[in-house]
Amino acid sequence: MMKCRLVASARTATADSVTSRPNHGLRCVTAVLAVAAWVWLAWSPAEAQTPGAAAVGVKIEQMLKATGFTYKTHNPITWSIEFERKTIGKFRVIISNSEDIIVTFATVTQKAKIRKTPQLMEALLSANHEYDYAKIGLDKDGDLFVRIDSPVRVTDSALLKSIIEQVANASGEIFTKNASFLKR
Repeated sequence: MMKCRLVASARTATADSVTSRPNHGLRCVTAVLAVAAWVWLAWSPAEAQTPGAAAVGVKIEQMLKATGFTYKTHNPITWSIEFERKTIGKFRVIISNSEDIIVTFATVTQKAKIRKTPQLMEALLSANHEYDYAKIGLDKDGDLFVRIDSPVRVTDSALLKSIIEQVANASGEIFTKNASFLKR
């Protein structure tokens, strides 16, 4: 078995130990890191790992059925519900999940149909404060969205229905309040 000695600096080590054991310190550090990684992996309880996204998707589909909405299944973890509002017209609320989170969102309008001004940006920032659970923003493509994220662990069909309705209603309100900057 290799014995590791901590050496404060090359000046305090004797010339014999430095020259006779090249890379000794590196091997000690590597051994300590390997043991630490092994201990960390061994202590990861299997019960704490979440089921796969597809398994969670089955649960979410059951909740969607209980909401009473007519929905379309796109894949095992993504669904959409069609809505229509007088001001915004037809749009989709999309529900998707990972292993531990449900993302419910609507694209209010696409990047090309947004007239970005400081007034619009201020209105969208204020809307984030006005709506308690909803996030309003621009996605990576530059499209305007309304989104609510909820943990799978605490979401039931009643809460999911409420979240879907909130996203739909907030999308219509955001469009109406900012119609001078947005087109459909």
